[in-house]
Amino acid sequence: MESHETKVLIVEDDPDFAESLVIALGVRNCLVDVAHTGEEAIKRFRESSYDIAFMDIKLPGKNGVESLAEIRVFRPDAKVVMMTGFSEASLLDLARQAGAMDLLRKPFRLKELFGFIERLNSKSPPLTTS
Repeated sequence: MESHETKVLIVEDDPDFAESLVIALGVRNCLVDVAHTGEEAIKRFRESSYDIAFMDIKLPGKNGVESLAEIRVFRPDAKVVMMTGFSEASLLDLARQAGAMDLLRKPFRLKELFGFIERLNSKSPPLTTS
């Protein structure tokens, strides 16, 4: 059995929503940290490494896109999935340009969130042509 626990950062300014994600991911044996602002997310990424982060686009202070762009300067391989309840095309395009893996539109099913964790932890080798 795999002993590695997935280390996850939730970046969400709604404390109730963040707590519900912490509980759900905890059931999946993830180690979860929470940041409520973009600045806090940047600080956490400087102090620790994460297997994956789920970051809200709309945050007080630096938004999720600005925060992701700053994080990728010192952690270019950071895996970040953006979350949003809004559909501002310009912000979504900027998130992709900043290196977001994908986008979860709120409200989303926990199954969608878990799918990212499962893909991250799948040990299938890359496809090669021989």
